[in-house]
Amino acid sequence: MPEDVRELIRKAPLSFVGTVTRLGDARVADVPVDERTAVVQVDAVLHAPDAFKKLAGSEVTVQLSAELDPPAVGDAAAFFTDGTVYGQGLAVHEVGRLPADAVQPHLSRAARTADAMPFSALERDIEDEDMVTHADEADAVVIGVVVGLEQAGRRQAGGEQAGVEGVSEHTPNWWLAQLDVGHVEQGDVTEGPITVLYPNSRDFRWFQAPKPHASQEGMWFLHATEGALAEWAPFQILHPDDYQPVQKLETLQARR
Repeated sequence: MPEDVRELIRKAPLSFVGTVTRLGDARVADVPVDERTAVVQVDAVLHAPDAFKKLAGSEVTVQLSAELDPPAVGDAAAFFTDGTVYGQGLAVHEVGRLPADAVQPHLSRAARTADAMPFSALERDIEDEDMVTHADEADAVVIGVVVGLEQAGRRQAGGEQAGVEGVSEHTPNWWLAQLDVGHVEQGDVTEGPITVLYPNSRDFRWFQAPKPHASQEGMWFLHATEGALAEWAPFQILHPDDYQPVQKLETLQARR
């Protein structure tokens, strides 16, 4: 397996094996066309967002990377891309490329397993690596169940949440989750109740932060709360990876 496959997966949300059918042409209107614009027939999707998992058999427009030698018509390769235009057709920007035979083992493996995509196993492995890295950056890692939820502070007449900034479309809307900790994997925490601060806002700045719900059990990556917010709770959860299923504890322990 080429050493750069993992890095390419990290950089590119969409990858596929495809055959170049035309150069200097495009399938999408309003896409600038030059000698590095190619129309590529998708032979197999390697990894993709849900909306693009069924691209096999279709043609996409690829703006080829200026850092790579352009392929010739009829060449097959594994294209790693980032989407640029999606409408009547799909146009993508190439961020990397590998020979088609470099990814053949993943195609063969996917055909023998229940994996949805040829790169599914690699994506899981990358997610686990990132989880371990994120755990190392956390101040505490615990297994706990949510036993209480309440809004942090009191609403004042001016519409401000006590101790925090004025309300706007980007206001975090801080809430407190009471966790009953049953296992401490790391950090200066004891088993039993602990209060954790989290942003309950659905604004894009906070949308991906964990939103605990009643009776939810999980592995929580806790980060020390700083400044005025520390008056509410000693820890907070902000990152999408700050919540993990309980079963991930075994993976975390095995990879350390």
